[in-house]
Amino acid sequence: MVLGIVMMTAMLPTMYGLNESSKATRDQEDSRKNTSRKQRCHLVAMCSLSQGTQSQREQVHNARVYVGRDGKLYITKHPSSDMSPFNGGFYTHPDFPPDNTSGVVTITGEQPPTLRWVFLDANTHEMRWGGRPDSEGHVCGPFDWTKDEQCMKLEGWEGWLAVRLPEDDTRDQADTDLEIGDGREIWRLYFDQNDNGADLPPGSQGMEVRLKRVTAES
Repeated sequence: MVLGIVMMTAMLPTMYGLNESSKATRDQEDSRKNTSRKQRCHLVAMCSLSQGTQSQREQVHNARVYVGRDGKLYITKHPSSDMSPFNGGFYTHPDFPPDNTSGVVTITGEQPPTLRWVFLDANTHEMRWGGRPDSEGHVCGPFDWTKDEQCMKLEGWEGWLAVRLPEDDTRDQADTDLEIGDGREIWRLYFDQNDNGADLPPGSQGMEVRLKRVTAES
């Protein structure tokens, strides 16, 4: 018994040192993650070969996410003049516990440039942006990164959809007639919150996508 007590006493400094070392490692990792979450980023859509047609995949895969002046988010390789690249990241949101970073903000095309909340429209399942009053009654998070910190998720999963509604094709034809062309190959960003296709209207096109993070320039 005495020998056991002596051995335990001798081991205590080592155990204490290991605990302190583990705590320091955890603290360092937490600090790294917090710093990473505060970095501004762009978002790039990615889709698998099982999604849509080849033409649709070419339009969506590696296309950036943009914010439109109409308060909506879009995916395109050919943005119109009233679109600005998503440029933001996680931010403390009043709907969640203190010191959280469960909300998402982006810089908009407004003058002067302004940070606005990104949120899911609870009625249409379309991703939108706006001020605090605009987001009330809608889904403001929780947003997070995937485990590898490469892609964005909402409410714990990646339910993102690139969507074209029937009226988008009508708009494309009007743009072609006017020789503008800005409306072509522009997809809307939706979130399939209930995993049922986001209740899209008949005639809509939808493709599952992932939203990859790309660090924004300083």
